[in-house]
Amino acid sequence: MICENVIYTQKTLAERYGISIAALQRWYPYAGIVKPRKRGGYFDAAAVEIADIFYVAIKIRRLTCKEYLQQVIPAGGLDAYLQKVNDLSLYDFLTKHISNEEKNNLIVQTVIKRIERHEAYKSTSTTVAGVA
Repeated sequence: MICENVIYTQKTLAERYGISIAALQRWYPYAGIVKPRKRGGYFDAAAVEIADIFYVAIKIRRLTCKEYLQQVIPAGGLDAYLQKVNDLSLYDFLTKHISNEEKNNLIVQTVIKRIERHEAYKSTSTTVAGVA
């Protein structure tokens, strides 16, 4: 089961991605992650979501940090980048075009669930708007 109601510090977030704290800190300028203001502070949910997408981009899609900054960000995010370059959505990429080992990665599963929830919310809000 994927539990997303976890509060992350730099140490626990680095452990989540299997990297050192120093490596996580090098991600900040490339990924646009906002470091907690005070020492020992916690990352908000938006920062964790950004870090998850960055992880997928560099570990699963195998982009470099510079490629992410120069190509993915200007394209409008990883989903838009994949649609532009590979003509497929992030969801399709993660569910159909990676190995089973990569699909079983906790971060990949979290991103897939997040996309599915977002799509379900969009279809629900569209249905409600159509009724009103």
